[in-house]
Formats: sequence, C-alpha cells, structure tokens
Amino acid sequence: MKISVFGTGLLPASARRPTLIRNTCLKTLRAEKSRATGDLNIIFLDKARMRKMNRGFLNHEYDTDVIAFNYDPPAFGDVYISAHMARLQAKDVGHSVLDEVLTLCVHGTLHLLGYDDDTAAQRREMFSRQDRILGR
Repeated sequence: MKISVFGTGLLPASARRPTLIRNTCLKTLRAEKSRATGDLNIIFLDKARMRKMNRGFLNHEYDTDVIAFNYDPPAFGDVYISAHMARLQAKDVGHSVLDEVLTLCVHGTLHLLGYDDDTAAQRREMFSRQDRILGR
C-alpha cells in the first residue's frame, strides 16, 4: 500500500514527521490484519478548509478533527485531519501535538477499516483499539 502525507507544514515543526505518520498508519493496518491495497492519503487541513469539508460532505457547521473517505476497491482512502483541532486536543489532554496527530491518524485509518464512533459503545471500542495500537 502506498501511504502519502500532505499538509504537514500546517503542523508545528515537532509534529512534521511524515515517516512516523506513514509507519503509524501501517501499524494500524497490520494490527487490524487488513488486506487493504491501494493508496492511503493523510491530508492536514487548516480550520477553514476542514470546516468547509465538514459542512459540504457531512452537513455539520463546525470544525472537526478527522474526516475519512473510502475509495472504491481496490483503492483505500483519504484521511483529512484538522491541524487546528490537533493542537487544541493535544493541549486539552496534555500531550504533544505529534502524539495527537498519530492518534488522529490511527482514528482515521480505523474509520476507513469500517469502525465508527457514533455511539458511546462504538467510541469505547475505537479508543480501546487506538490505545492498543499506540502502545498506551
């Protein structure tokens, strides 16, 4: 699988780690025993562009941390991550922006693999998987 990372310039210098981001996505795919092929794109957006995507595709009037879109097989998908929300959430939970970026990469990749977080039970399942993959 080809994994590409775009928009890291929106992140603080300490979080601009495309190789680590790619490896974290691969680790997620391996942990979930995925046989996915194709391309996985991780795209960082600013607040305005993420809000526009959230409004246009999901009809939500707010910024969000991650939006993931699957391609038709055999391709894989795109994970859009708000650089703004990564900073805010990192501060809220008390870890680095890099740690939050990696968490959001895992989260988005899990969405592409079919996991959802609409209900409390689904969120617990996803967060448990994220923590296991990230070694927490």
